[in-house]
Amino acid sequence: MEHNYRVHIEKIKRNRKARRGLGYASLITLVIFFVELIGGFLSGSLALLADAAHMASDILSLGLSYLAAWFASKPASAKRSYGYYRVEILAALTNGLILCVIAIFIGMEAYDRILNQQPIEAMQMFGFGFIGLLANIASATLLYKTKGESVNVKAAYVHVLSDLAGSVAVLISAVLIYLTGLFWIDSLLSVMIMVFILRSAWEIIVEALNVLMETVPTNIDIHEIEKELLKTEHVKDVHDLHVWAITTGINALSCHLVIDDYRYSKEIILGLNKSLKQRYNIDHVTMQLEDSDVNDFVMKRRLKSTDFPPEYPKHWYQ
Repeated sequence: MEHNYRVHIEKIKRNRKARRGLGYASLITLVIFFVELIGGFLSGSLALLADAAHMASDILSLGLSYLAAWFASKPASAKRSYGYYRVEILAALTNGLILCVIAIFIGMEAYDRILNQQPIEAMQMFGFGFIGLLANIASATLLYKTKGESVNVKAAYVHVLSDLAGSVAVLISAVLIYLTGLFWIDSLLSVMIMVFILRSAWEIIVEALNVLMETVPTNIDIHEIEKELLKTEHVKDVHDLHVWAITTGINALSCHLVIDDYRYSKEIILGLNKSLKQRYNIDHVTMQLEDSDVNDFVMKRRLKSTDFPPEYPKHWYQ
């Protein structure tokens, strides 16, 4: 219980900082959404309206991320022994899908505007876009320090960052339209915003799915961990090694260790728990210690069973 409590307290501290940044960013985004929406209608700029639509998704995204961060701070229960950490991952996945929908909508509108060009007030477009840029810089700054704490906050940060890119595109578009009078530039830059959003959304979706599928974290090499375990004194073999992430920043490991003497069990467990935390940031470590007799008995039972292939591998991974 003490170990789980320590991990939970660390997560609460990180989430408190994240929620503060998400809260302030939500207020800023709400104000700028109305500013850009009004500016888009007054100037006739699709890029500005697209950025406003993205702002609307950001309000939902930031609110969802805030709620998920709060939920993840709740303690574990008898039914949910790991707590509510995965709520953050589900929120990130939802945000990624919302980003995809918005990007597709922007692309459809841009295509329609290319076919049916409309006049745009470049100076109004620039003014409203500049206000949006300043607000997005402020929001991105608030979330930058905590974006590495969880994929949930990272998803919210990507939302704001893509808005910032949209604001830059609006300003460039306004200047080019003012100088050249070519209104299709607005649609072209809207397509560029769409591509940026899709790429960012895809990264968020993949990262969230990797956690849900209990994939080995990208910053961890499971073969390297196996070698590290085998270097430990009194450890003769390793099998059934698994490494996964409960949520962003909280990694877990389970394995079977074949040892030569049970008298050194305490030293082996304490030493490996310390080294796995320091080197790989693995908090939850579960190790089953067994001698060669136990290992041989289990392997023979597996070979006799029809549920396993004739040559059962040491690990599920290859």
